[in-house]
Amino acid sequence: MKYDAAKKAIAEYKTVDEVKDFRDKALAIEAYAKQANDMELEWDAARARVRAERKCGELLAQTEKAKGGRPEETPNTNEGVIEKPKTLDEMGLTYKQSADFQKLAAVPEEEFEKAVDNPSTKPSTNHIIKPKAPEPPRMDKDALFVWGTLRDLRSKGIFDIDLSFIVDEWTDAMKEDAHSIINQLKTWVNNYD
Repeated sequence: MKYDAAKKAIAEYKTVDEVKDFRDKALAIEAYAKQANDMELEWDAARARVRAERKCGELLAQTEKAKGGRPEETPNTNEGVIEKPKTLDEMGLTYKQSADFQKLAAVPEEEFEKAVDNPSTKPSTNHIIKPKAPEPPRMDKDALFVWGTLRDLRSKGIFDIDLSFIVDEWTDAMKEDAHSIINQLKTWVNNYD
């Protein structure tokens, strides 16, 4: 499957049946490529399939909807037979596919192209139309570090050990450095209260 040729062919299709047939073939190629561990072919087939699903959605949005109930009799005229619109079932589509493909067709072109060409995610209709949850706000790295350090000290039981025992283990240089740090820590903690 040559992806660029597939992309061009999809753009030229005029009926849902043509696009649906192409989509089904791309889906089969995608499944085959996955089994054969041919990731490049699998992704090209997935990209072609999603493009076909988008084109299908565009055509469905423009198609006259089939009316339910008892079919009307077709007038017997010299002009020929009046064709009635096909139902989704006659097109081989489910209601969900029709709705999803039309949502895909409504995705802005730039957003669609970005999603289809994203090298980190194999494209799919669900992935593209699924509402993106807003990213949670990022926590300041220093705030996270201090919180994590305090939790580590507590989980290791440092606060339960007699501080003089720890200090007795230090060298003189370590004691001087710790004294300076502890004074800064006291000031800092007192500002928190």
